[in-house]
Amino acid sequence: MKALNIFNAVMLALAATFAVTLGAVWIMYAFNLDVEPRLRAEWRLVTQMTLSFLVLTLVAAFAFWGQHRQRAWRWPAQGAQLLALAGSIWWLSRLLT
Repeated sequence: MKALNIFNAVMLALAATFAVTLGAVWIMYAFNLDVEPRLRAEWRLVTQMTLSFLVLTLVAAFAFWGQHRQRAWRWPAQGAQLLALAGSIWWLSRLLT
């Protein structure tokens, strides 16, 4: 189970890093929407990407906590994390193409 804990920790760290970084970009866009009209066209994309990584962070945290503490609900949480990861990959590939 140690490898699964490492996987969960890596997923949590990566998703949280992207969520925080995109959150900062989202804030910068929010303050500059009127200054640069091109930003308004990208606002929806940045918002959706930020929310995608925020959801992935929350699910990864839930799975990490359950696995780390050996909770009874750890396997459904692990499945939810893998589904969220697959869903995020699909969603982001649709957004960016």
